[in-house]
Amino acid sequence: MKSALLCLYLALISSSTFATSFEDRIRINGFGNIVGATTFDDDKPYFGYDDTIDFKQESLLGLQIRAEMGDNLSATAQILARGAEDYDAEFEWAYLTYAIDNHWTIKAGRFRTPFFEYSDTIDVGYTYHWIRPPKFVYVPLFNNLDGLNVTYTSTIGRLDSTVDLFYGSVQESLPIGEVDLKYVAGGSWRLGIDWIGVRFSYFRSELTLPRVQPGFNVILPPESPADPTPPGPTVSEEVADAIRANNDTGTFASVSLRADFENLFLIAEVTKSKIKDSAFENPLAYYLSGGYVMGRFTPHLTYEVFDTDPQTQILDLVADSDPVKEALTDAIESTDQDNTIITLGVRYDFHPSASLKFDISKVNYDKGGPSRTDTELFSTAVSFLF
Repeated sequence: MKSALLCLYLALISSSTFATSFEDRIRINGFGNIVGATTFDDDKPYFGYDDTIDFKQESLLGLQIRAEMGDNLSATAQILARGAEDYDAEFEWAYLTYAIDNHWTIKAGRFRTPFFEYSDTIDVGYTYHWIRPPKFVYVPLFNNLDGLNVTYTSTIGRLDSTVDLFYGSVQESLPIGEVDLKYVAGGSWRLGIDWIGVRFSYFRSELTLPRVQPGFNVILPPESPADPTPPGPTVSEEVADAIRANNDTGTFASVSLRADFENLFLIAEVTKSKIKDSAFENPLAYYLSGGYVMGRFTPHLTYEVFDTDPQTQILDLVADSDPVKEALTDAIESTDQDNTIITLGVRYDFHPSASLKFDISKVNYDKGGPSRTDTELFSTAVSFLF
């Protein structure tokens, strides 16, 4: 009995010491978004929403765990459970950070790609005024990168400067198919002073992407014996190679500007994507958003534009007499988009760690097509931290 009591006493001491050490070294933060949205019209769907109020598609819950390992070394992991994926928890981030000195920091592992103004916090709705960042600028093709990231912070005169350089690769399985970026190399540069800041980002990659437009799928020849054979005429292998984004060079560039005048803020961001030697539509997207903080309330207005550049030169590779010419023309024309979104919303900070949001978005398409119907999206959300 005495030995048992002694073992229990030693275990309690050990667990107490471990708990104290754990608290000193481990930091756990959480966040979540409960989002409900509807178009109130079954004939006007938008990004999966229709006349029913859906609280699952964009809702999520996340945990970020950071462990201090001493001597400027730390480990970070982020676990995310998305409603669109039946709340199956997965590791979004997992990387080591080493702070060389007050200026240089190195990350290694899986981390968020620093492409956009809100890249690091895109899943943390509490950090921005919208329910969701502008949909066509923040295209969710891939968010994370496996590789290395080097950050250099400094001052240039009165300007605060942060430079991020990164290199890595991306392999992801999405509902539309496999995304494979053999390498991604690029960087971003943020400059700020007082009430204004600007950010530049650029990357280059060798990539393979699935086709999104169904019009191409029915005219492309099979890539492997396991692929189904289209029922009608198909393009030649030369034309298929000109259509597919298969081991082609892709580039991405963005510029963002943020200004804060006391209670008034303005944010602008423009992005341009391009994939060489493919039918990718090389979209240009941008938005301008402004809001005014009135105590706990923040009304805001956002104007967003998405414009594409159809690759009509591919049609020159097919003779007018070819029976596949008409289907190819229709497929390429289907990539022609010029649409705008106007969002009016309000954020109410009803709690120090939680906000209630309401957005109304008006979507206008200049050109019709599958899933392109002018509509309104009504959204509400609770975003919180813990």
